[in-house]
Amino acid sequence: MRLTNRETQVISLLCTGLKDQAIADILGLSVRTVQNYLSRIYLKYHARNRTQAVSKFLSIHGKLVFDLISGAEDEKDNSTLDWREIYSVINGF
Repeated sequence: MRLTNRETQVISLLCTGLKDQAIADILGLSVRTVQNYLSRIYLKYHARNRTQAVSKFLSIHGKLVFDLISGAEDEKDNSTLDWREIYSVINGF
């Protein structure tokens, strides 16, 4: 099953290690709404928790994400990427 655009945004931020409150603040949502999106993601991915959901997401999209991130790191002289850069890579902007 495919994720909606908003679900993709939520899980991409989750991949960066952000907590529900931080994801809610970034996306302008309530924490409860973020948790509802996560519940739907868990159902779609047959995941029991955040770790399984992130693992499934990265198994599907990881190569693209890691290829783009590694290219971005080369350009930035191996500095670390923050959540905004990873989010941009995953969401295509």
